[in-house]
Amino acid sequence: MSEIGTTEEALLDQLFYQLKQGKTLLDKGGVKPGQVKMWTSAVRSRLNKIYGKESEIAKCFPTPKDKVPSDQAQEIFSQRLNKLLTFLESVQKAGYSSLCKAKGDRVFIGHGQSPIWRELKDFLSERLELPWDEFNKEAVAGYTTFERISEMLNNANFAFLIMTAEDEQSDTSIHARQNVVHEVGLFQGRLGPKKAIILLENGCEEFSNIVGLSQIRFPKGHISAAFEKIRRVLERENII
Repeated sequence: MSEIGTTEEALLDQLFYQLKQGKTLLDKGGVKPGQVKMWTSAVRSRLNKIYGKESEIAKCFPTPKDKVPSDQAQEIFSQRLNKLLTFLESVQKAGYSSLCKAKGDRVFIGHGQSPIWRELKDFLSERLELPWDEFNKEAVAGYTTFERISEMLNNANFAFLIMTAEDEQSDTSIHARQNVVHEVGLFQGRLGPKKAIILLENGCEEFSNIVGLSQIRFPKGHISAAFEKIRRVLERENII
């Protein structure tokens, strides 16, 4: 597996420090707009150095020039802190190698328990003749979860993350499985948003980190309806 460079590791350590500082600030209460801007600027600066200014994870932390209303500062800060926490948890689960640049040739398929991912797999492998990967394609006995995820990240040059409505929440909304939510962050961080595409099933609630990101939507239980759009995206990125 590829090793993360010392610069990226140091930046990641700084992000964990920003997370700790943010939690302390939030616990004290009364977060002010200026504090939101300073903290956001520090986080975004480090993410820019790892992934680039146009990365989707960096865009989750708007530049300080954006206005933060005083009466919303606490809530906005809490949301951004949770986004950073989710991202860092994903990196920890996958291992530091998840920050290295992709060098693989496979199309990764991230999915929950719904079997419709197999239709996408057949479309990619049989009709488009593309090599593919998903968590259970290789025997995982003896491997930890993050070792397998790191291997998939290294092998991928494109990813489709299928978000199907599976986990019902207390407010009756239905979300995708949590493993897919983590994979969205990891593969968009590694490959970039143009090569890590969210396939969102109608009826599945968007989580806050993907609102506004590029998605391909499809009718509930009918992922084949999105195949033409999927093919065009793969052509655009010179995968086929």
